[in-house]
Amino acid sequence: MDNNYPPKILELSEVIKPFLNGDSLHDYDVSNLTQPGDNYGSVLISVRAQIQGPSGDLYFKRFVAKVPPTDDKYWEFIQPERTCLVENAIYQRLAPALSLLQNEAAISREEQFDGFADYFGARISLIPNAKAVDKDAILVLEDLRDSSYVPSQRMNPFDLPHTQLALKYMAEFHALSIALRLKKPELFETEVRPYFGKFDWHAAAPESKATMIAETLADIREVTNNDDMMVERIRMLSNEFFSFLAAPPNESNAFNSIIHSDFWTMNLMFRYDPTGKPTQLKIIDFQTAQYDSVIHDLISFLLTSISTCVLEDNYEHLLHNYHDVFIKTLSAVGASTTAYSFKAFLAELKRIAYIQVPHAIFMTRFILADDVTSAEKDLDLSQVLKNTSSKRVHRKLGEILRLAQKFEIL
Repeated sequence: MDNNYPPKILELSEVIKPFLNGDSLHDYDVSNLTQPGDNYGSVLISVRAQIQGPSGDLYFKRFVAKVPPTDDKYWEFIQPERTCLVENAIYQRLAPALSLLQNEAAISREEQFDGFADYFGARISLIPNAKAVDKDAILVLEDLRDSSYVPSQRMNPFDLPHTQLALKYMAEFHALSIALRLKKPELFETEVRPYFGKFDWHAAAPESKATMIAETLADIREVTNNDDMMVERIRMLSNEFFSFLAAPPNESNAFNSIIHSDFWTMNLMFRYDPTGKPTQLKIIDFQTAQYDSVIHDLISFLLTSISTCVLEDNYEHLLHNYHDVFIKTLSAVGASTTAYSFKAFLAELKRIAYIQVPHAIFMTRFILADDVTSAEKDLDLSQVLKNTSSKRVHRKLGEILRLAQKFEIL
């Protein structure tokens, strides 16, 4: 293993001190929160800190520190110069604005959206007033494990209770961002919107895009028994998906919101009651958040992260679950719901949903990848991109194609 893993954190005290309510960092140690290769977008570090109160008393607190990847090939693919700024803006700009919106609507603390982890500071560089993200960038959040939140497992698709809770939080997140745009347009346009432009993961690494499409089409050909029409359809949709990533959004679309753009199993952590029922959720990894239609999050989540039988049996019901919470959330903060009828929602779904079919197909290879990480070697991203011939991958791809046709989104 690389002796520099995890990376050393410099001047951590200066980052978190403003968020310790008068306490200060006394000492800390770090350890790996994920193994090399487990997280494509960043390095996650567990920080066990000794905090000193005003009286001199010491107590322990854990944080999660998120830093950019150290490997050049990952830096090129992930583009921390953009993704770090976006994720920081979620906690520095959007979360406080949504909290203000709910406070002004007299929504009690207990009823407010609680899907963000607590924020404990960030920087993009050690250089004062730096404009560019460098290797010393860091984002510090609460360690959600200390509040009994449990990470999801990528190989375990969600059952109905997990799916319904995830859709509730998704709908609240989307609706509150739309309400902010409607009720506080100047604040939204000046303090929030500029940070959430479109993001093309593959702009700086076109070879990975070409590999993705070629290997995916080989999979589709095998899954469909050489169905030339379906292969060509997925080829066209794949190209359209990558064009979508690079194109600006339709600014006049009523259903545009701040969307997560990577809302899937591994970016959700759940808390449970004593019976094992999921009751609360935290959404993590906002580094690809952007401004576009809410349908992109909704359909990619349903196709990638839900048990096939649950989705097939409950698709219409789940759409209503999402829309009901969406409308309720808009109403709670006094935002107009006129443009957001269920009929309008279905029309937006019909207009947008097909774009997320190739996204779900691409994601399947990541979600169902064999465990190719080790303590000795970082994961080579190309191993995942070329992870074909897996029976479970092919089975899931067949299910996505079948359900997308059944739901008339392909």
